[in-house]
Amino acid sequence: MPITKAKKVALHKRAQILVADLWQLFEGKGLCDFSDIDSITMFADYRVPQSLQYFGAFQYSESLLDYLKSEQLLESGDPREVEIRGCSIEAVERIVEIVNKYLGKRKVNAIQMDNFLWGFRREKAEEMKAFPYHRVRSIYY
Repeated sequence: MPITKAKKVALHKRAQILVADLWQLFEGKGLCDFSDIDSITMFADYRVPQSLQYFGAFQYSESLLDYLKSEQLLESGDPREVEIRGCSIEAVERIVEIVNKYLGKRKVNAIQMDNFLWGFRREKAEEMKAFPYHRVRSIYY
């Protein structure tokens, strides 16, 4: 399938991290009692997809997998980069939904799930070498 640029997509990862960090630091209280905190998505970085692959929640096409294994840089905004980041957001949203069904009253959001998956990737750094990630140089993340 050919790669096309149908629409520009902006991912505001750093802005989201700032809000999430403040919310977590102040435990959602005072000025950081954000009523819409659950509307923030995961941070669409390049490492969480490794954890998603590890848990079987994420799978690349053979051609994309081959490209990622070659460790070539993608250009910032490349449709493959945007697709990986967008699919990461969707995968985490689905995981949060499933986890919350099982938790009952206690709920998690995408911020907490992102933190778990990112931390898990760091804990399992050696094992994660088996799962390629996209490489992009950008000032936007």
